[in-house]
Amino acid sequence: MELDHRELKNLARERVLLTQPRFWVVALYYLSMTIGVSWFISFLPLPEDRTVQLFFQVLLALYRTVVQFGLCLWALWTYRQLDPDTGALTQGFSVAGRVILMELGIYVRVVGWYFLVSFILAGPVVFLLLSDVSAVTGTLGLLLLFAILIAVIVFLNLRYALAPYLLADRPDDGPTLPIYRSTTLMQGWKWELFKLEFSFIGWEAVNFLLSTGVILFFLHQAGLLTMAAFQADTWRDQALDVIYSTRVVVLSTLVTVPVSLWLIPYRQTARAGFYDARLLAASHEEQRPEMPPL
Repeated sequence: MELDHRELKNLARERVLLTQPRFWVVALYYLSMTIGVSWFISFLPLPEDRTVQLFFQVLLALYRTVVQFGLCLWALWTYRQLDPDTGALTQGFSVAGRVILMELGIYVRVVGWYFLVSFILAGPVVFLLLSDVSAVTGTLGLLLLFAILIAVIVFLNLRYALAPYLLADRPDDGPTLPIYRSTTLMQGWKWELFKLEFSFIGWEAVNFLLSTGVILFFLHQAGLLTMAAFQADTWRDQALDVIYSTRVVVLSTLVTVPVSLWLIPYRQTARAGFYDARLLAASHEEQRPEMPPL
């Protein structure tokens, strides 16, 4: 099964450029509702109690999950040329319980499968490390294990990738059915979605380079990029203090905003286009007549 990724992305690009309000306004709303709210909470004088800190972190994660669903809804309506506005980003709150339960269901499945695979593969690797093998062989075994575990995470995320769109289309189905339907629809299509997602790696690389450039600038300003600084025992702690300081975190994020204002709506709309393409292919598969027995 192959998908014309270039045509799909062209359609997504054209429909994003036609949005009213403009796509960058929607992306700016989204960033304000996610990163902006996170920064606002981080600046609040919260108690030092870890329970309170954990409560706000969980609350913020649930809130971001619902907003992310609203972005999926906006992208789906954009691809279908239904002229959504910024209000689509808040539509997820009307079904917030279902969205959260669905994401929790996906999380439990991903973590469960991940630990099961880890447990199965850990035995041979531990046996290899305990046996009389060279350091190179042991290192290669560990690298292979890590590569497999990363592939498992990617595979599982692709397996459940269509669940938010299925819930957006049919919210009355509840939080569980979209997960099972995504598993069915993604059979034989995971590689196609992976190629679509990977095609945006260039945009992600630009954001990474911009953010890294800001971090390196401040490390240089602090005198931590010299050979003498590298050799100091306190270099790591000093570097982390600079990297996680408020001004570096804020500026390294803000520098990526111009790219993100285009990348977020473009990528999400292309993903919604993949979902519609998969629904169309599934409808053709259901209508295909069965061949008579020989």
